[in-house]
Amino acid sequence: MAVRAFEGKDHAAAYWQFRVTPQELISKIVSSMDKKTPKQFNLAVDVGCGSGQGTKLLAPYFTKVVGTDISPAQLEMASANSNLPNVSYRQCPAEELPFASGEVDLVTAMTAAHWLDRPRFIQEADRVLRPGGCMALLSYTLDMDLEYGDIAEALTDICKEFYDVLRPFRYSYLGPSSKKLYAEMFESCSYPDKE
Repeated sequence: MAVRAFEGKDHAAAYWQFRVTPQELISKIVSSMDKKTPKQFNLAVDVGCGSGQGTKLLAPYFTKVVGTDISPAQLEMASANSNLPNVSYRQCPAEELPFASGEVDLVTAMTAAHWLDRPRFIQEADRVLRPGGCMALLSYTLDMDLEYGDIAEALTDICKEFYDVLRPFRYSYLGPSSKKLYAEMFESCSYPDKE
């Protein structure tokens, strides 16, 4: 079962303003892809793209980038904040991507895969990926240790205290930790080369 959340216009505007953009992770993904299958950067699909911050980060590396989302409001926000000629957006469920089998070089889901019907999404991503293509699932977790000079331990303690207060308001669908959901998705992928 996919969970539909974050679809309203107000939420889309807040998402655009405050969502973290993972530039460093995108660079690592592209570097890893380039080592395995150099120069195969035609089509990237960012599933559950929301307001498009992550989608836009893929533009310098791919001939064509398509962000997909179920929310018209999120896609409207993404389109309004994108003027890149090789980036477009499509409304569709993550489990029914409008691409031919083997057409896609990279499928990403940036802080989105945990909301999807995970087995169906993994199967669909596998269908659209070309042989040797890459699926990258990015997220964050409340169970993390921060690193920042000699105050890392203090920052980690503050964050844990903060998250402990928020935890009762977490969607029960997600359980106490996203780590477990992503570990399950990772294990369910039958790819011989995964990290």
